[in-house]
Amino acid sequence: MPMYSVTARDAEGKTISQVKDAPSVGELVAELRKAGLTVIGVKSEGGGGVSGPVNAPTEAQAKPKSQGGMFQKGIKVSEMAAFCRQMATMLKAGLSLMDSLETIADETENPIFKTALQDVVRDIEAGSKLSAALGKHPHIFQQLMVSMVEAGEVSGSLDTILEQLGLFFKRRDKLLKQIKAATSYPKFVGGFFVLIVTGIFAFLIPQFELVFTKFGADLPVLTKTLIFFSKMITKFWWIVIPVIVGAVLAFIYWRKTPQGAESWDRLVMKSPLFGPLMLKSGVSRFTMTLSTLIKNGITLDQSLEIVSRTLGNIVLEQAVMDARQKLIQGYSLHQAMAESRLFPGLMIKMIKVGEDSGSLPDMLSDVTEYYEDEVQSSVQGLTSMIEPALIVGLGGVVLVVILGIYLPIFGLSKNAAKAAAKH
Repeated sequence: MPMYSVTARDAEGKTISQVKDAPSVGELVAELRKAGLTVIGVKSEGGGGVSGPVNAPTEAQAKPKSQGGMFQKGIKVSEMAAFCRQMATMLKAGLSLMDSLETIADETENPIFKTALQDVVRDIEAGSKLSAALGKHPHIFQQLMVSMVEAGEVSGSLDTILEQLGLFFKRRDKLLKQIKAATSYPKFVGGFFVLIVTGIFAFLIPQFELVFTKFGADLPVLTKTLIFFSKMITKFWWIVIPVIVGAVLAFIYWRKTPQGAESWDRLVMKSPLFGPLMLKSGVSRFTMTLSTLIKNGITLDQSLEIVSRTLGNIVLEQAVMDARQKLIQGYSLHQAMAESRLFPGLMIKMIKVGEDSGSLPDMLSDVTEYYEDEVQSSVQGLTSMIEPALIVGLGGVVLVVILGIYLPIFGLSKNAAKAAAKH
């Protein structure tokens, strides 16, 4: 049997290195986990080292890169959750892998997803494993899913793995929908705010400007400023609109560059309103994914590497990759995470308890549930702050406009009264 060099840590935090033989990496990891060990890494003694049930990622893949979401645009998390649940149900019912994939591919309405599944079917017909076929579509089936599917193939529990993946994606989808639902009303109020302000400057102020010009009113600074912005909108829109569109496009382009993405993510993480929310959301995603991977026999070092590419924030991704390097150097997981000084103390304490008790995956699941509730509470709190702020802002703009309009009218009234008194 193949020989593997194993690095693991026992419940007391002691690092153990030994050489063992096993039919496959997946069975070796499963055996060590039953013995109460946390597997950090596995390398083949015959060369071509591996760090888990799947092949090691290339250098380009290993670099943290913000992806902003789990799947390619057009593939929803809910669609992937449904796919995993349907596959698990069909396999448990006794259908073959090919029949299950062909049935789902025929019923899938999303053309991008349908094409990918049809390619997977052809690759399996040609002799590929499911994990290898999925791995050819990294923008649809990311490394997280490919690793777990290969672990299921090795252990003979593919249906169970797919069922767990379905639950995982279902929880992710629920969290995303909660955030979307909570932020929809502030978006509506914000859009209404912009529409009203634009209408005031484009239609209302020009009418009063004509009146003031006709009567030769002495305009205060506030009124002159309002008229200036009104003219910018009504007479120079052909300059203003391209400038705004160009600025937005330039920001989007800058945001997609590595330097821009990192700078923006750091700015968001440091912001007083959105920073805590991003951190809690990232922690929830981190613990949920890490727990799912470890439960299914993926080594801890590779689990961290996979998790880092699913967080959607470069600051968090770099922190996780730094923790992975410290883990390889001999740190325990909670020590490695604490070194970043980014993750909350509660999460680190819970990880330490999980490592000490040998129940790290279960403890990570508890942390996930806690921070999912925290994210929901934070989103609701942020929403309750944004809504009145937008309403107050709209009221402030209306007040300024009213003052800008009526101050010249008051001036005209005083002049008319003085003229009448002289006569």
